[in-house]
Amino acid sequence: MKLINNTKDLLTSLKLDAKSSLPISNFQIDSRKVQKNSVFFGLNGSNEDGSVYADDAITKGASLVIVKKSKMASSISNSSKIIQVQSPEDILIQAAAIAMKRYKGNIIGVTGSNGKTTTKNILNTCIKNSYATYQNYNNEIGLPLCALELNSQKSTAIFEMGAAKNGDIDLLSKIIKPNIGIITHIGHSHLDGLSSIRGVLKVKSELIKNIKQNGSAIVPDGQYLNYWQKMRKDITFYSFGEKSSASYFPTKIKMSKNGLSFFIESRHLKKRIPVKTRLIGMHNVLNILASFAAIHTSKLSIEEFLNGMNGLQNAPQRLDLKTWVKQSQVIDDTYNANPDSMKAAIDVLCQFKGRKIAILGDMAELGRFRKKLHIGVGDYAKIHGVDCLLGYGDLIRHAVFAYGDNAFFFNKKTELMDFLKKNLVGKEKILIKGSRSMRMEEILELWK
Repeated sequence: MKLINNTKDLLTSLKLDAKSSLPISNFQIDSRKVQKNSVFFGLNGSNEDGSVYADDAITKGASLVIVKKSKMASSISNSSKIIQVQSPEDILIQAAAIAMKRYKGNIIGVTGSNGKTTTKNILNTCIKNSYATYQNYNNEIGLPLCALELNSQKSTAIFEMGAAKNGDIDLLSKIIKPNIGIITHIGHSHLDGLSSIRGVLKVKSELIKNIKQNGSAIVPDGQYLNYWQKMRKDITFYSFGEKSSASYFPTKIKMSKNGLSFFIESRHLKKRIPVKTRLIGMHNVLNILASFAAIHTSKLSIEEFLNGMNGLQNAPQRLDLKTWVKQSQVIDDTYNANPDSMKAAIDVLCQFKGRKIAILGDMAELGRFRKKLHIGVGDYAKIHGVDCLLGYGDLIRHAVFAYGDNAFFFNKKTELMDFLKKNLVGKEKILIKGSRSMRMEEILELWK
């Protein structure tokens, strides 16, 4: 059962005039997805005003339509199903906060420059009867929609939170008020809006302020630990990292094309925990540690965690290892990119034997650091053993020039593919990665 399941309850809780009492089946912001008894929020987007679709939503059977004042045809403005407000966006957020206040289960909030989606997926897989935000619904629109769809019978709710500017994580974490807050990583992401690593640290740390009293914060071991610990004295801090100084750390790590195996060790454990998974990459060791810390501090089943890890696979476009042309193996990491995740993916590539090729696209939203950080990726690829670098995009040319000999730049993906067809010998190991806007996954399809 949803936490808010009829229109009278919703409107009364929002202190709006409740003209009707109808059941609620779901919550939508796209009128094309409206079904019988949907609640439709007519949001004001960058390209369209959703309020103009109020009539369409009513026709499709919506039980309630919340729109901006004076933005609809007068013929339907008097409908009892139409509620006019100053800001449908604010009403969506308020409704989500009301729903979350009613939720009695364990709430885990996850943010970070890298690893938040993987950590969310690990938790959702390894915690029985859990609910998680879906796809990339991690902003001020997506997270509230997920909160409103939360089933009250779920024992744990896991929310991923993204940030592009100051205040984003504060807004989202105030909605969910987590029992446990996880910061996966502080790195070079969204520098266009956050200006510097210090800006990234500040916005991700907004989560700490909104963890429930007597809750827990799970954070990376290292340089920012004292900064976080000084923020709150009424919550418990647990750290994760590669060194034994962390609350949870790994030993005896083994990595292959088939996945990872290692032990989790901690002063909070009576014995070390053996982990085996098909996930690849050292950064995923850290994501697993953060997830385990949340599960262990929540007193949830370690056995279920281990069973979940055994069955977990890399999500599509996230270090997804697959066989490609001429018996080559491709690491498809095309979902997105920033400098830290780019270097982590290069590390994964360089674990494999044989000729290693990195096909890289631009990294977006890096602001004034964009040239320097692309040069850094080129240097990193050269030093760590990439045999050939192929670049596509205006900014990645800086990485190509930094790499030097055996690096090639292309203005078109078709030109890059022509080069590959002429130069692939067979059995190469190939990484493909770039920011979402570069659509690097198209390279995999072009060969066909």
